[in-house]
Parts: sequence; C-alpha cells; structure tokens
Amino acid sequence: MAEVLFRSLHLLGALGMAAGILVAALAASSMNADRDNLDAADPAALFRKIYGLTAAAVMLSVGAGLMLWLVVGKPAAFFSNNPVFHAKIALVLVMLATLIYPAWYLCRPRPPQPMPASVLRLQKSTFPLLLIVPVLAYLMARGIGY
Repeated sequence: MAEVLFRSLHLLGALGMAAGILVAALAASSMNADRDNLDAADPAALFRKIYGLTAAAVMLSVGAGLMLWLVVGKPAAFFSNNPVFHAKIALVLVMLATLIYPAWYLCRPRPPQPMPASVLRLQKSTFPLLLIVPVLAYLMARGIGY
C-alpha cells in the first residue's frame, strides 16, 4: 500500500514539475513577444508563483523518489547499481540546474526591459530532457540496466 502511495506521489510530482516548467517557458516567451502591451501587474509575482509551485512539485517528487529508493518497493541495490537510474538522476539534476538562472532572472523585481535570449534558451533546453527522463524511468522500472 505504501509503495503505491509513494509511486503515485512521485508521478504526481514529476508531472507537476513538467507542467510548471512548460507554463513558465510559455509565460516567459509570451511576455517577451508582447512586452509592449504589459499591464500594470508585476510579472515577477507571476513567475514567483509558477516557480514556487514547480519547486513544491520537485520536492514532492524527490521526497517520494527517495522513499521508493530507500524505504519501500524494490531493494535499494536495484536502483543503486543501475546505470539507467544514474543517468536519470543526472539528467534531472542537469534539468534543474539549467532552470536556476531563468528562475532567478524572472522572479526578481525589475523595470520592464527586453528579456535576454539566454533565459528563453535555457528554459527551452529543458524540453528534450523532459522527454528523455520518463523513457529512462520506464526502462529502469522494467529492469533494464540492472
């Protein structure tokens, strides 16, 4: 029963993380394209909410994943000795590292100005990783690499 709960929480957190990354990228690109028609609302507040919810989803997914790895489910040796698992963890860390600068840039208060291309490029660079990580998770769950 606990394994099903933590698997569900891990999946829910991963889907929330992917949705938050996608929404933040879409909001940033639409804000950049339509920066002349911005209303009086603070765009930094919007991005603080988006990235705050994304961070909560990341914490949920990481917490449930750690519980699956170390406490419930398959033995820890199944994951610890699996190179597919290590590739998945590395790609998730790379994906989160590429989002640090865009989150910092978009969440800080600033006067209206053009958005650097590097922010949008870093946000969009996470999209291929969002497609590769679930494939690695599927392969790992099927025992490939063990």
